[in-house]
Amino acid sequence: MALLFSFLTWQVAADGGVRALDERLGRSVARPGALPSERTPSALVGRIAELGADLGGVTAVVPVVLVAVVYAAWRGRRARLRLWWLPPLSAVLALASVPAVVAPLKAWVGRTGPEGAPLADGSGYFPSGHAATAAVGYGAALVLTVFAHTALRLGQLSKAPSAPGVPARSSAAPAAPVASPKTAGRGPSRWTLRWATAAMAALNLAVGLGLVRRGYHWPADVLASWCLSVVLVCGVVWSVYRALARQAPPSDGASSPAAASCMAHSSTTGSTRAPEPSGGLSHRTPPVDRPG
Repeated sequence: MALLFSFLTWQVAADGGVRALDERLGRSVARPGALPSERTPSALVGRIAELGADLGGVTAVVPVVLVAVVYAAWRGRRARLRLWWLPPLSAVLALASVPAVVAPLKAWVGRTGPEGAPLADGSGYFPSGHAATAAVGYGAALVLTVFAHTALRLGQLSKAPSAPGVPARSSAAPAAPVASPKTAGRGPSRWTLRWATAAMAALNLAVGLGLVRRGYHWPADVLASWCLSVVLVCGVVWSVYRALARQAPPSDGASSPAAASCMAHSSTTGSTRAPEPSGGLSHRTPPVDRPG
C-alpha cells in the first residue's frame, strides 16, 4: 500500500501518464453540477452518489467513531484488561492524523479538481480528505467493535465460578453453561467478521464512487486515500492485539479457568480426591487382621 501511494503521488505531482489516464476516466464518470429534479434513473444515481459522498464527511464519521470508542473502552475496562485504553486512544489518534497528513500533501501536490476550479491558498484535491476520513473512521470503528466483543467474552470467562464455589451437579436440573477458555477469549465468528468487513468495504466504496461521480475528486485521489488509510488502521489493529495479549491475570484467591473446569469435571464424576503420586498408585499399608 505504501508503494502504491508513493507511485500515485509521484505520477500526479510529475504530471505522468497515470495522471492523464486518471483524468480521462474521471471525466467519463463525473456528473458535476446541480442534481436534476425530475425522477429519472440518472437523477436517482446522482442522489445516491451525493449521499455516498456525504457519508465521508466529518459530521457522519465522527459520531460513529465516538460511539465505538466509548463502547470499546467500557467493555475493555469491564474485562479488567491492563491496556483497555490503548485501542480507543489509537483510534482517536488515527482519525486525528488524517487532516494532519492529508492537508500538507494537498498543499504540496496542488492538484486541480475535476471542474478545473482555481485552488485556494494551501488547498488541493490529492489525496481526498473525505475518502481518508471515511476509510480510517469506519475501519477503526469495526476494529474497536471486534475488540469490544472479544473483551466481553473475556469478561464472561473472568466471571466463571472458581474451584471452591463450583456447585455439585444435580441430576434433576442441568448445569448452567459456563464460559470455557476455548470460547471465552474468542472474538466474533468468521462469517460475522467477513460480513462486517464486506459492509465496511462497501460503505467506503460508496463514498469513493460518490466523490468521483459528483465531480468532487479524481479516482486517483480516492485510491491514494485508501492506501494511506490502510497504514493508519493497521496501527489500531496492532493496539488491539497488544491490549488482548496483556490481559489481566485472575484476582487473588481465584483459581485459573483450567482449574475451575477440572473441578467442575470432578464434581460430575463424584470424585474430589486429588491424583496420587507415582502414576496414581497407592502406597497405603494394607489393613492387618487383629485378633478378637
